[in-house]
Amino acid sequence: MAVPIIKPSLAEVRKGIARFSELERCTTGIPDMLLPEFQRTFLNVLGFSQPKGVGKVSPFGDAAVAKITHLKAGLGVSFVAAKPGKGVAMHIHDTVESFLFIKGKWKLEFELDKGTDYVILGPLDFIACPIGVEHCFQCIEAEPGEEEGLMLTIVSGDAPAAIGSPASIRHLLDAGIFTPEQAEAVLENTGTHTGGPMHFLGGVTR
Repeated sequence: MAVPIIKPSLAEVRKGIARFSELERCTTGIPDMLLPEFQRTFLNVLGFSQPKGVGKVSPFGDAAVAKITHLKAGLGVSFVAAKPGKGVAMHIHDTVESFLFIKGKWKLEFELDKGTDYVILGPLDFIACPIGVEHCFQCIEAEPGEEEGLMLTIVSGDAPAAIGSPASIRHLLDAGIFTPEQAEAVLENTGTHTGGPMHFLGGVTR
């Protein structure tokens, strides 16, 4: 397939620039961010459409405004900043999610074939997480003299979704962030729900 040559103006090219100093910081938009241990900041660079379906949220939430919005790139890019001890709850994606670590040390934990395990990664380390793998991350150490670690997150797709793991959904239910009905709806999107009231939430029916 031939690729047409386009000659835009410099002003049009500049629309694709996102200067870090000008990015908006967003600390809301995903249910787990309401809990202290999962507080983090998105600095959204390149956005995508919101996913459709109950319990499915954008990997960067529904409140982080992307700096670059005019291009349909087939992926989203956002910086994520977090203080030591803070991160994200266990979750899955329906597309590949990749991380490039910029500042600090980060712990990435995974639910694997032989149980839970983790890796520790730091500046310029990179990892790509396969579709459907339960994972979470946490900043464990900031750079000397700084309060936060920083990573770049890249998620493929035009409208990818992040879905909380059954354990995370239970945590949000116990914290009063989700109702039992909301929790059930999210679990139906993970492929683990087999019917019956709160089967994967420990029988909680409040």
